[in-house]
Amino acid sequence: MKYLIFSALLIAGFTVIAQRDLTPRKKKDAFGTRDLRNLSASGLQFQLGPTYTFTKIRNEVFEVDPATQLYRGSYYNDPRGRLGVYGEIGMFHFPKKRSKLSLALKTVLVSYFDWGLGFKYFRGAELIHLDSLDNIGSKIGEAEEKYTFGQGNIYGRFSIHKNIKLSEALFLDNTLGVNLDYRLLQSSDEYSWSPMTNQQLYTKPLQAQLHYGLGLGIRLKRGSYMVFGARTPIFGYQTVTPDMANKGDKTNMFGKPSFHWYSSRYWPVLFHVKYMFLFEKKVKGCPPVEINEDDRERYRNGN
Repeated sequence: MKYLIFSALLIAGFTVIAQRDLTPRKKKDAFGTRDLRNLSASGLQFQLGPTYTFTKIRNEVFEVDPATQLYRGSYYNDPRGRLGVYGEIGMFHFPKKRSKLSLALKTVLVSYFDWGLGFKYFRGAELIHLDSLDNIGSKIGEAEEKYTFGQGNIYGRFSIHKNIKLSEALFLDNTLGVNLDYRLLQSSDEYSWSPMTNQQLYTKPLQAQLHYGLGLGIRLKRGSYMVFGARTPIFGYQTVTPDMANKGDKTNMFGKPSFHWYSSRYWPVLFHVKYMFLFEKKVKGCPPVEINEDDRERYRNGN
């Protein structure tokens, strides 16, 4: 029995130490190894995760005009989302000083900002369902065709972040930023089933978007963080054409965050795991005994 109690106490002790913030707030709280690194206000961030293209919930039914087509009936386009992947590397920076507006409002407006370069791979599909009718409107047959596509985009992104502190180790990470995407890779089934071809619209390679993200951040140790979250465009600018090869009349579309492909729209969402760590300053002489004022300010911001 005594061995069981001793083992339980030993495990509990290791758990407490593992969860402990190794930067003590007060000298009397110091226990174990102290982190005395002099950290910079900037660091490296990289992220990786799946993507998914969300689509409309309801599908509009279209009637086929027998005067212009060889048959009578109705059809609908059913877009389908598919999984993809993305990756990014960049930097993040803590503001060295609070703005006058932040001081006047007595709140932190920007906890940190970051930027990155990356690659997104989106996938999607569209199912076309056709019902054939006779002259009196009775169903005499049906058919389906499925088309799939994939797109690889390189992109640049800049975002500002506002953190909401939940505990010493947890915080909510709100993100607002802009990104510029360019489609570098493309694979797509040929979309040629009449009478749907006259409704095709395809987004050209270059897109500009305003995005929003939300995540749960974890402070792993002093100057090291991990964020689990999602990011999606909420506003965008794009140009569309009626042909997959970017031929035909071009139409500028302002506002919609989703992109066109085939006869449908696809709204991309990026789910990520982001890891961030601050660079260590090279300081001559002895390291500081206590954390510096910049670190204290970051802790007040919820980081």
